[in-house]
Amino acid sequence: MYRIECDGKTLHDMRDEKYMLLSPKVSLELNKTGNLDFGILSTHPEIGSIRKLHSRISVYDDEELLYVGRPTTDEADFYNYGQVSCEGGLAFLLDSIQRPKERGRAYNFEPISTNIEVFRAVINEHNIQVEASKKFEIGIIDIESASVENFDANYEKTWDLLVSKFTTVYEGYLRVRYEGNVRYIDYVKQFGKESGQEIRFGENLLDLKRYIKADNIATAIIPLGKSNVTIKNANGHNGSDYIYDSKAVGLYGWIYQKIDFSEVNDPDTLYEKAKEYLKKCINLAVTIELTAIDLHLIDIDIDCIKLGDTVRVVSPLHGLDRNMMVSKREYNLSNPSADKITLGDTLSFLTEKQVGLQREIAQQRNATASQEEIRENVGNLNNKVDAAHTGISMMGGKVEQLGTDFSSITVELQEVKNSIANLTQTGTKMNQSISEILVRLETLEEGGETNA
Repeated sequence: MYRIECDGKTLHDMRDEKYMLLSPKVSLELNKTGNLDFGILSTHPEIGSIRKLHSRISVYDDEELLYVGRPTTDEADFYNYGQVSCEGGLAFLLDSIQRPKERGRAYNFEPISTNIEVFRAVINEHNIQVEASKKFEIGIIDIESASVENFDANYEKTWDLLVSKFTTVYEGYLRVRYEGNVRYIDYVKQFGKESGQEIRFGENLLDLKRYIKADNIATAIIPLGKSNVTIKNANGHNGSDYIYDSKAVGLYGWIYQKIDFSEVNDPDTLYEKAKEYLKKCINLAVTIELTAIDLHLIDIDIDCIKLGDTVRVVSPLHGLDRNMMVSKREYNLSNPSADKITLGDTLSFLTEKQVGLQREIAQQRNATASQEEIRENVGNLNNKVDAAHTGISMMGGKVEQLGTDFSSITVELQEVKNSIANLTQTGTKMNQSISEILVRLETLEEGGETNA
């Protein structure tokens, strides 16, 4: 059962009418601060305890902590009905700034040479500026270490700097994690766990949308390294300062983009990195976003789904059978059946035709089992037809021996023969249709086209 506390005092409890908030909702999203919104009546016993920015609002699911934040705004209408909005713990990073540092050094003059050291220095500087209730212990930093020689700051908010220097550069997610009374800040590649629950079409899948964007397409890139090193002198290159993909140019035309590799000072290394980067630039971003419900609300024995969890999604109608990450989780604390889960995944294809082809291949694969069943049924049908023919032949011989008295029976048997012959012909046609389907399926799987 959900409950909400404000600085340790009960703010919401469904078991007591005096302590019930109006439409409390929690919304959590990857690399976002998260928010809590609720309405409150003027008669609420703790209405005077909510202090903007100062109070700590905690949301629990039984004994599990779901959310910690602070109230930022409140409003009241003519009838003194209040509406309160809160922001999550990551918002504490908006309260500090990152001053320019001595080149390559932190505030305590310890050298900064890697991105991991940058992360530690930024959080430590935040902790210096804020009170204890906003400090973070540095937890897990799960990113590949990379050398950083020219790191500097320019009076950005700590949150803004982490977004620009980390979440948009390195694969990973900022996460606030509580262990007892200790608040940790992590930077992790895997935010949650692999859920034991599945999302399936016809069961708990509510909606699905597919977006295809060409906003970031580049068919030619100009890579620049440290001290403006270029690829002109790179081995195996043609002496120009750019590289391009001829197929992508034919599809989309010439679209140039400059890419900085500030840590690279060797033309050959720069050339190799540029080729790898170009592979990403030429593809369309296909984003799949779907909404589902958590079956844990119906059966507590089913594994619940949380923000950042990886969930298997199966929908033959959309050609989907893949693991996707929960990018957004909404909790309706007064009506849990209205909870929503949003999953997102981004795929890359060179053309929209490939997008449709991949979807068609998946759908054909889902239909393979049914086709095998049809083929097996037709085989069984042919066996029965052959057996029937044998029986008819034997019966026909006996009828001829009995003479003309049984001529009417012979006529009826002939009709049966004709019916079975028609059935055999139908089975043959079905076999031919199945063969054609299998040929088309093999062609699609090889990436080819059919003339059908």
